[in-house]
Amino acid sequence: MRAGPPPLGQAPARGERVNGLTFVELMFDIGSVSVLVDSAPAGADLIPVLPALRPVLPHGGLRPGWVVSVGGSGATAPGAASLGLALIAGAARAGGWCAAVGLPDLGVAAAAAMGAEPERLLLVDDPGERWPDVVAALIDAVDLVLVRPPARPGPTLVRRLAALARRGRCVLVAAGDWSGAQVRLRVAAAEWTGPGAGFGHLTSRLARIVATGKGAAGPGRSAWVWLPGPEGAVAPAAAPAAAGRPPLEVVA
Repeated sequence: MRAGPPPLGQAPARGERVNGLTFVELMFDIGSVSVLVDSAPAGADLIPVLPALRPVLPHGGLRPGWVVSVGGSGATAPGAASLGLALIAGAARAGGWCAAVGLPDLGVAAAAAMGAEPERLLLVDDPGERWPDVVAALIDAVDLVLVRPPARPGPTLVRRLAALARRGRCVLVAAGDWSGAQVRLRVAAAEWTGPGAGFGHLTSRLARIVATGKGAAGPGRSAWVWLPGPEGAVAPAAAPAAAGRPPLEVVA
């Protein structure tokens, strides 16, 4: 039986479930924001991922409580944003709630093209120096949190947030390197398609995704995917031929 609502005039405590929803209160300099979200896990044992990423992950999903780093060293490493969006899309498409913290340039339209439901995505563009508190609050309420820290967090903060993720059974995805991450996903190679003989627009990216860490499906397991494809979706792809087009050059 679901719990009844709190008495009139009495707010539920942070993390308390009310009628199947979880109360979250985020404090900012301009005041507080309170939301109720349905925090039921997307799956009993796993947070689903898109089919194209399943070959590099054991059992085809992410364990609740895991920490995942995307993009390698540096939050702006190639592929960090796209990989983060792909993980959001997999969880949200399966009915999970997701949040993105510290990514004001997040492509919501791109996430939707990958299969995510925008209405199941909470955005905190600029949490400032209190980003760890924002992440901690969201861990209690959603299935997956994607965060881009303004600087590499210290070991004490890393351990604290990892412990909260385990307790809250939430997947914490860090854009950039994160000490102790169970899985590390990175774009090891990529080839853009679209431009013809010196003209045209980039339409899709063929990428080789490599997973490492104790949560990966195997040592150095990799898969070729469209990240994204011509229509914006993430899809399995065949490895490119050895003799490809000459690399693209940036011109003024």
